Amino acid sequence: MPRFPLRSVSRLQRRRMSTNSEFTVSDSTSQEPREWCLYGSVEDGQNFQEVQINRSGFRIGRRFGCDLRLMWPTVSGLHAEFIMGPDDQLVLRDLNSTNGTFVNGERITGEVLLDEDDIVQLGASEFRVLIRNDSVSQIEETKDFSFLPSQLMALEDLINGTGLVPHYQPVIKLADRSVIGYEVLARSYSPELSTAQQMFRLAEKLGLSDALSTACRTAGLHHAQNLPESQILFLNTHPSELMQEELLDSLEVLRNAVPDQVLMLEIHEAAVTDLAAMAVVQARLDDLQISLAYDDFGSGQARILDLIEVPPEILKFDISLIRDIHQSSHKHITMVQTLVSMVRDFGISPLAEGIEKDAEAEICREIGFELAQGYHFGRPKSEIPAS
Repeated sequence: MPRFPLRSVSRLQRRRMSTNSEFTVSDSTSQEPREWCLYGSVEDGQNFQEVQINRSGFRIGRRFGCDLRLMWPTVSGLHAEFIMGPDDQLVLRDLNSTNGTFVNGERITGEVLLDEDDIVQLGASEFRVLIRNDSVSQIEETKDFSFLPSQLMALEDLINGTGLVPHYQPVIKLADRSVIGYEVLARSYSPELSTAQQMFRLAEKLGLSDALSTACRTAGLHHAQNLPESQILFLNTHPSELMQEELLDSLEVLRNAVPDQVLMLEIHEAAVTDLAAMAVVQARLDDLQISLAYDDFGSGQARILDLIEVPPEILKFDISLIRDIHQSSHKHITMVQTLVSMVRDFGISPLAEGIEKDAEAEICREIGFELAQGYHFGRPKSEIPAS
């Protein structure tokens, strides 16, 4: 899968020039001059396209006569210009714009020397800087991507761990409503990638879902300051990393960091397709003293006979089976009760997900659920309450 390079501002070593510096256009006659271009959307809602920077003094703004008119309200009349320097170098100059010119998330003053793959933001418009003789193939490969360059920078922050703000949702015992642990849920400071769905949708396109999943588990453990060692910390996985050795290696690192904390790894039941390989995973988890839970049971085909071949400690029943169960038909309730009974017969604790009403909780308790989770018992929060 092709990827846009991810670059962190802290790692960019950039040569800056003051606003009073003189910059002379090069007279170099290179046989293969570099042709710079911008790749992005020139108007809100439009597809990404290539825009060639075809001269020194290439101006961008909302005014007529600009080389590139950007009809964004956050772009100034004359916002910025590109200057060709010696040896076909590309320099960006801010023209005292109202909302600023940014390179890789950092506001610039005066002139800044650009590199290929830099991300330039002019108001709300964003572009990736490319060299044209390389950009054709790059753009062709990535033309179906619908994300913005700023999202790439946000994703790198997430993978580095700096942009993550894990949330914790309580898991309770239905018999007495006591909290037995917390599930780590991925959240971030980035408004564009604030939910797990948004984060992993982008990470999957870039082939970085494994790295993001590892970062989420690490951050979740690091921020679980108030969790008693006797309570369970539920850690999630991404389906793509299930059969990867790196998953188990990353879990070993976590176990070494918290040797006494009770940990449980959640795996989506649909990802359990190779039972022999899953048995190997479970054996390694046993060595690390990490328990196993299967998530979202019943969201698709209920494969209970397959799942018990490599039995988890906890089986989470999907919200689709639980929502409004107090108003469901007798047949539906009986079906769920039968599944719960089978699970308990194999020594597996059934957990009802997505409970939002007390009436749902009561029915679930009556038909044999031992554990539960949902907004009724607590919404995800960025901190675990002190016990």
